[in-house]
Amino acid sequence: MLLNSHMFEFASFHLREGLSQEVNEKSSHFFILYILSGKGTLVSGNQRLRAEEGKSYFLTDSSTLTSSSSSLLSVHLLSWPKEGDVLKSMLSRPLADLAPAKMVPLWEEMKKSRKEKSVSAKCRFLSLLWEMLSILTDAADIDRMEEAEELIRNSLSRPLTVAELASKAKMTPVTFSRAFRKRTGMTPKEFLNAERIKTAKKLLLQNRGITAKEVALQIGLQDEFYFSRLFKSREGMPPTVFMKRASERIAVVSQLFLQDHLLSLGIQPVAAPSYPTVYSASRGVPSYLQTELEGTKLLNAEKPFQPEDILLTHPDRIIKTPLHQFQLQSVLLSKQEQVYHMSLKQDWRHYLFEIASVVGCESRAEYIEKDIHCMECQVRDEMCPLTKTGQWAVIWIRPEEIRLYGKGNHALLDLLFQSLGFQPHPDLHDEGYRNVSLKEIAELNPDKLLILWSHEKDVWRTAHTPEWNKIRAVRNGEVYYPESHEWDPWGPIGRKKLLEVFPSSILKAKLKA
Repeated sequence: MLLNSHMFEFASFHLREGLSQEVNEKSSHFFILYILSGKGTLVSGNQRLRAEEGKSYFLTDSSTLTSSSSSLLSVHLLSWPKEGDVLKSMLSRPLADLAPAKMVPLWEEMKKSRKEKSVSAKCRFLSLLWEMLSILTDAADIDRMEEAEELIRNSLSRPLTVAELASKAKMTPVTFSRAFRKRTGMTPKEFLNAERIKTAKKLLLQNRGITAKEVALQIGLQDEFYFSRLFKSREGMPPTVFMKRASERIAVVSQLFLQDHLLSLGIQPVAAPSYPTVYSASRGVPSYLQTELEGTKLLNAEKPFQPEDILLTHPDRIIKTPLHQFQLQSVLLSKQEQVYHMSLKQDWRHYLFEIASVVGCESRAEYIEKDIHCMECQVRDEMCPLTKTGQWAVIWIRPEEIRLYGKGNHALLDLLFQSLGFQPHPDLHDEGYRNVSLKEIAELNPDKLLILWSHEKDVWRTAHTPEWNKIRAVRNGEVYYPESHEWDPWGPIGRKKLLEVFPSSILKAKLKA
């Protein structure tokens, strides 16, 4: 039986916390259910599944979805009759998790083409349907590879063979190895050695006095000399030299990424802050710091630091800035002689030079400052065709609000408006940000608009409102939306990374109307 667009129906609904919705009550249809936002529980047949943003489910029986989300649980549904179905066989396995930014535009295009009656629209719908089914099922293989990665990480001391890994993934060894390399860019053996080195760095950094032989044994290698050669081949230095990066054991107790400054000075902290929900894909830190911080104990800065997490790293010195609501952490009460208290500052250079004075690297800090200043001048000249005309406004579109930023007193705004030559709209407030409506942005009427740190689904939602088109920058096609989730110029490494990509990112990021 051929697929026809009229077989398929779309629906959507929203559930508040504690409320439930029946799906496929008569079990007469097949459903693909996609969680757009929120979380809850899905009961289907004998299965009780966790429903979370980005998950898709293929439903064959009557099911009940219950919201446990403080915000709305939002759902998209696609259904078709069981009679004459040709899709069940390809959907019977678990479907992949896909972010709303990738799935929502696809769902919306399918709904739009489903409503139209022309032959081309029907063909377009079927093409989009196959595209969605393809990414849901192809990416499911990636999910199995993620499980294989976790198995390798958890069995370093007795590594699993390729045959064992393939069996657990229900694949042949050849197919498994091909899929694993496609997912990771490495063979299973190469991935195993990479994970061994990551674990070795943690052991070397966190265990004072540990020997190379002890580390080798803990990661499944009997020969300490082979371990040293393997470590040097991957890191460019032997384990003994790596340990010298933390010869003075420094812990950073701060809500700021001061590890950026330390790393630029050639020092790896034994403990440093992280933001797991902000940088979920890279262990709570920007991806450009992830490899540099392998071995460092990452402290969750999204909540009060736990004293034992800091003490277990045996720091010789703690660099501390004021913490959450300026509270005093109990760990510091017994360690005052080891604590260096650093006040909050307005400029990244002030952090760099003060930290450099603490660790005795003042000359290196001077070189870093000059190097970055040269980069800023180069980028300013490169951006001149874009910045010499027009007045700018900077916004962050969030799920529940829009933040309009002022002219300065923020590392990224100071970089834009002071160092790189962008001209702020004269009616912007001086510093910080304000929550505004689209109407207020339209009244400000900037010539050019820069959208930072925003998720695609929030930008997409905002750009499909009538008020959006009243903004001058939108009408003139002068809205720029670069990939900026990791733009953080508070430290030397983050600032250099931003400057390296900034010109190409901005020039390619003009948002289409």
